[in-house]
Amino acid sequence: MTYSPLTPFSEYLQIEQSKYPELTFDDIQKLKESLEDDQTLPPISDKKYLAFLHSCNFDIELAKKTIKRCYQFHFRIPQVFCELDPLADDIELSYNCLSICQMPTVNTDKNDRVLFMMFQDTNHELFEYLSLFKYLTMWMNYTLLKYGTCDGMVIVIDTKGLSWRHIVKIPIGIAGKMLKFLEVGLPVRLKAVHVLNAGSATQMIMKMVTRFANQELLEKIILHPVGSDDIFNYISRNELPEEVGGSGKSHTFFNDELYNDLIDIRDVFLEQNEVLTNQMAYVNQQLDQNDE
Repeated sequence: MTYSPLTPFSEYLQIEQSKYPELTFDDIQKLKESLEDDQTLPPISDKKYLAFLHSCNFDIELAKKTIKRCYQFHFRIPQVFCELDPLADDIELSYNCLSICQMPTVNTDKNDRVLFMMFQDTNHELFEYLSLFKYLTMWMNYTLLKYGTCDGMVIVIDTKGLSWRHIVKIPIGIAGKMLKFLEVGLPVRLKAVHVLNAGSATQMIMKMVTRFANQELLEKIILHPVGSDDIFNYISRNELPEEVGGSGKSHTFFNDELYNDLIDIRDVFLEQNEVLTNQMAYVNQQLDQNDE
């Protein structure tokens, strides 16, 4: 089952409840009501409330804290969360540099959902982390809108071609905040991050990640040595593209598919940009008035 952005919440909820009976309308309402007086938050859709409740294993208090933290990071890194446009030049550049692929085999049920990434072009001059972060943010919103919730998100990254020239471009401040966002602000359940062909360049990145990430996030990162095929001890071959030994189509096919799907819902991102930008301006105005 897939949804469109226009799918009514009543229909969305009914199908999500068939996957997770723990998702109740009453709990979603309680979560909404617990935050209705918080003027620092932007308008939040019922579908997004549902996602947060699911990501927090149906714990209303934890979902409340996660929502607050999520939007705090939105406003701390507006260049990532408030400037999303799949037709922007930087996103097109990222699309041509990287393959970012939602693998299709598990999109029809609640099983783990796999996102696969690898280089198309290893030229470090074409690679930008900021556009990558924006691309992944759009994917996260897209997958919830189109496929709803699932048991866990699994990210597989083939680092073949990664070099120190890519690593020196890391914006340390933004990257550190993004890692904290992964820890405390996600509206999805991040299950694991598998890193394929993990060589010396990967170890350089892991030294930085270790500085910022907590133990829970670090335990989700699994490194696979260069040339190893032990990824298939975790993920079946039909859930990965042919370039890494899977039985799926080429990564370029899935990259094109996701990119075009993001463009199809561009209006959703542009509307979200406006809502978040207006809310950020309001919050800053209130802070300025309190400082007077």
